[in-house]
Parts: sequence; structure tokens; C-alpha cells
Amino acid sequence: MNNFNKQAPLFNKQETEINPFFQTKLGKIYLADSLNLMRSFKKKSINLILTSPPFGLVRKKDYGNVDADKYLDWFRPFAKEFHRILKDNGSFVIDIGGSWIPGQPTRSLYHYELLLMFCKEFGFHLAQDFFWWNPSKLPTPAEWVNIRRIRVKDAVNCIWWLSPTPCQTREFWFLIAIPCKAY
Repeated sequence: MNNFNKQAPLFNKQETEINPFFQTKLGKIYLADSLNLMRSFKKKSINLILTSPPFGLVRKKDYGNVDADKYLDWFRPFAKEFHRILKDNGSFVIDIGGSWIPGQPTRSLYHYELLLMFCKEFGFHLAQDFFWWNPSKLPTPAEWVNIRRIRVKDAVNCIWWLSPTPCQTREFWFLIAIPCKAY
């Protein structure tokens, strides 16, 4: 596991108030079970949701991930809460990586199905899409990339910027577009 699990709990046992793990004048960061935490927030009370959830990979990871074929069902409760707590002019940004179909040299479409679910089932609007090039990704799956050499290394993640309304404002674009500035 990681060191974050050893940090002080967010929930004070004598109070129902949730304490931030870190905060600045620009906002707060919470370290908790995200689904339970979101359920405690008021409707339309959040400006920005920035997440990189566990990807729907073929192999299980220690941090826990759901297979691509079960990913939409696993993510629905999160999407419901995202839509409930996000302000009308808020932003929902997700970094999601792709996956391969087990036993064949073709890609899963689970992450694109996830995007369609956000828009069609929950009413989100795709404000913009980005592609994060990560040249340090390992060349996987090894059978198709390294051994048979019939596919190239996957080195891109999709980053989707969504909003609950089609006329989302630029209020928080700088948090997304300028990630290297320290505040």
C-alpha cells in the first residue's frame, strides 16, 4: 500500500465534519473513500473534479482495478455523484488509460464507452479532449509489442474535460491548462 493510508483520518470520531487533507486559498484536497465523501457534499457545491481512477486493465493491480468489461457498472455510482455535486459552471476532468482485449491484439473500447456513458446517461458535455503522451509507459502487452511485434507501444492516455452544461465557463481552465505552476 501507500503511505497515505497511515495519515490521520478525515473523519473526527466525535464529529461528523470531514476535514481536508490539504488546502490552499484555491481549494481543498480530501483523502477518503471518494464515493462516501461525495455523498456527504451538498448538491451543486463543487467547482472542479479532477480524477485519474484505476484503469480497466487486463491484469489485476495491488491498488484494485475492475476489468474493462465491468468498468461502466463500477463507475456509474461515481458518475452519478459527480453530476450531483458539480456546479453548473464546474468542470469534471478525467485522465483515463486504455486497455487491450485479453488474448488478442486489439484495443478495448471501455474508456470511450465510459465517455459516452458520462454524456448520454448523466448529461455531461464534452468541453474538450486532450491526449497525454507518456513515453515512459512500459511496452505492453509484451506478446503483441515485444515478441510478435505486430503492435506499437501504447504511450497515450485520454484526458476529457466535461461539464454539466454546454456553456461551461473558463473559471477553472488555468488549473487544467497550466499544471506546472505552484500555488
